[in-house]
Amino acid sequence: TSGPIGASTSAPREPCLHTAGWPGSRMAVRHSQLDIDGLLGCGDENAADRRPAAPNRLCRRLALGAVLLTAGVLAAAAAVGAGGWRLGEGGADVGASVGLDSRLGSLGGRGGWPRRRVSTTPRPDGVVAEEPLKILFVGNSFTYGPAEFLSSKQNNLPRFFKLVAESLGHPVEQQEDTIGGCSVYSHIPSINPLGRDCQDAKADCTAVSSTWEQQSDGCTVAKGISWWSDNSPCPEALERQDFGAWDVVVLQDHSQLPTIPDALKSYFLSASREYSRVLKQDGRRQKFRFKEPIVASYMTWGYYDGVFDQCPGNSGNPVCYPLGELSGFVPNCTKNRSWFESVDTHPCQSYSLARGYAESLTNGATVLVPAGLAWEAARGSEPLAKACRANIDSAYGGPGKLAGLELPLRVRNQSYARFKGAEAHRLYRDLGLFYQSPYCNDGCHHDHHASARGMYLNALVFYATLFKSSPIGAAFPQGQTVDGMVLPTIDAADAKALQHIAHDVVMPHLDVWWSGSSDVVSEQRPAAAAVPRPTSAASGGLRTSKPAFADDI
Repeated sequence: TSGPIGASTSAPREPCLHTAGWPGSRMAVRHSQLDIDGLLGCGDENAADRRPAAPNRLCRRLALGAVLLTAGVLAAAAAVGAGGWRLGEGGADVGASVGLDSRLGSLGGRGGWPRRRVSTTPRPDGVVAEEPLKILFVGNSFTYGPAEFLSSKQNNLPRFFKLVAESLGHPVEQQEDTIGGCSVYSHIPSINPLGRDCQDAKADCTAVSSTWEQQSDGCTVAKGISWWSDNSPCPEALERQDFGAWDVVVLQDHSQLPTIPDALKSYFLSASREYSRVLKQDGRRQKFRFKEPIVASYMTWGYYDGVFDQCPGNSGNPVCYPLGELSGFVPNCTKNRSWFESVDTHPCQSYSLARGYAESLTNGATVLVPAGLAWEAARGSEPLAKACRANIDSAYGGPGKLAGLELPLRVRNQSYARFKGAEAHRLYRDLGLFYQSPYCNDGCHHDHHASARGMYLNALVFYATLFKSSPIGAAFPQGQTVDGMVLPTIDAADAKALQHIAHDVVMPHLDVWWSGSSDVVSEQRPAAAAVPRPTSAASGGLRTSKPAFADDI
């Protein structure tokens, strides 16, 4: 493998559960853009969103450089007076303390500003300062985590992950590139490049303006995508590299797409290969976290009762599927029993997702993050029918990288599998009593998105997989503010159970999760699906309608 981020821990640990961030972490405090520009006197304040309306970029760069130089000198002097142990990292420490860390990468773009090095000088407590993990999450609402009923707090995977990692001593710089309802393919830089001028009719794009991004920042989205909101991030985060070269880029696709082999090949695997190539090109000088920047494949979870009788759709965002909508990749979808039988129960759908995502390990991804398998363990590891597994494997010529796993994976102490039966409803996003769910047959009121508990489990699995270390004892969401977002709340008993589930699913099988390679071969762009979309469900069989929520994926 590419090597661990942290030391591997094979046995569970039982320290106290933390409800706050990593004690003493310099990453815990972040100042807003307003703080920095106000401090430097660059740009005007926009009272509507508390962001500078038209910052003077040259002013900011010059002033930031002066502040950083002064801070480094002061820190060096202080370090010498204190015995010299912080001399090697003083400039970076002061930068973090006034919120400059998050701005350094944007000053130089690709390699223009030198990245901060890992200090090898031990502090008095024997700890060596660690370079922040720079991670970009690319996906849709299964990543950004829409809020639950009567709540404004998102179940946001990137921030949940940062909370977990920093509580266990690993600083993180995170960003997301998420478009609700879209495929990863719609994000790839070859069709969504940095630097487009949307005033040019040939560019076929729309300039982005949101709470987090100003139009002057140059972010764009393909024209016709009907998703944009005030909280949406920049779709070109991959190439902007605001923190310097990325260590990890996480890819997550439509919740049904990986269960359709032809769509998987055309969309997700093609995107995985392109991201891998771009990362290797842009990260040539990166020598810190891994041998090179890596792609992580985010295995998502099955629905509460499987897919039921729904043909796959495009979530109301056809521009996100330029090669054809998903139902076109399932020939005669309303009567196609072969595909339906691969997703009609949650154990079978979960395996179909796992098997599809595992294909990315031979298509540019270095690591597979098995969140979906952890959900099955949380639900009590219900049996996976042999016929289901054989039917799914036959579409790929065998079990591939998952061949050595005895599925479903199990929690060693079954008391931690506390989401069995109807308790599994608690892993999914509640939408209130008036929501008639198409995802269950027992009158539930949730959809297929993760609740705060479900997303916390995903974050724990990410931590255990990427850091190769047990997540037991991590902080859990208790209303903390992480990178400007207030998190929801879960209880301590659920948090402890979810930590053990993530440990038992990930730690014994690290060789499987890290069995990929970034090496890819050149390939032609896949052709669009040849099969036309089903136009009606009137002929019987599977429904072609989509669930009623706009952020459905």
